[in-house]
Amino acid sequence: MPPDLSTPTPLAATSGATMEFPVYAPGQAIDAEGYAVAPVRRGIRPRKRSRLQRLLIGLSSGTLLIIVGGVLGLATLLSPIGARRAARAAAEQELASELEPGERVLGRAYVSQRNWWDNLRESFGVLAATDRRLLYVGLPPAPWFVRRVEGPPELRSQSFQYDAPFVADARRLFLGLTRGVLVRTPAGDVAFLVPRGEAARVRDIERVVERALAARTEAQEREQLARSAPPPPPPVYGTHTVRYGEAVTSIARRYRTTPDVIRQLNRLQNDNIRAGQRLRVPIPPGADSLATRAAPTGARPQAITY
Repeated sequence: MPPDLSTPTPLAATSGATMEFPVYAPGQAIDAEGYAVAPVRRGIRPRKRSRLQRLLIGLSSGTLLIIVGGVLGLATLLSPIGARRAARAAAEQELASELEPGERVLGRAYVSQRNWWDNLRESFGVLAATDRRLLYVGLPPAPWFVRRVEGPPELRSQSFQYDAPFVADARRLFLGLTRGVLVRTPAGDVAFLVPRGEAARVRDIERVVERALAARTEAQEREQLARSAPPPPPPVYGTHTVRYGEAVTSIARRYRTTPDVIRQLNRLQNDNIRAGQRLRVPIPPGADSLATRAAPTGARPQAITY
């Protein structure tokens, strides 16, 4: 016969005390109020890192960013292998087609450019000085994310006419680290980078440009002089002997001048003159043969008697 569980069962202890356990009926809910139930944790509890470990992890992340930035910088500054040779060959062919009939190339050099719209990637080309202009033909760098289109490459061309105002200065570019040529125009400055082996050719191009610009300036001055009116002929002076009854006013009227001119030429303080006095007078245009043979300014005057 099974034991009756509805009555508490005493538990005998060694000390003789008894302890009673609560009795629950089947299906009765257990009242757990007042008991602190800890949340269930799953997985492995993370270990707390020391300050040295956190510092090393931060340095590792910064080093990784520096490496990635360095790789991107090298990809920007360095050009693909063979790009320089291919670009120069294409620029040489395009330069021959850009020349006008009768235009001659007096000097050329291989240069490059770095523009902000190309993300400072280097584009290679040819800089040529002709007898008419300064011409640059270059191949832009290949795009990074755009698929290359089949066909001839699209080249860039820049022309600087000698009859337009521009100045070509050789100087250091990019904080003085690279040799270059800076072409200053009213529309803006254009910079070209010069490799180490092309410095002598670039100097030859500068001489050609300087001679062409000097010749253009001389031609403009000659044209301006030709358009302007010819200078007046130098004045011619003669000598007049005063007769009885003549005055400064009548003498000035005879020689188509003013009394002030007669006074200045002879340093007269007033209009008092006497018969037989010799006065220096200007010879008017269209005078007689003796007057036209009179001496010019600064020469010894000849006597003219009326």
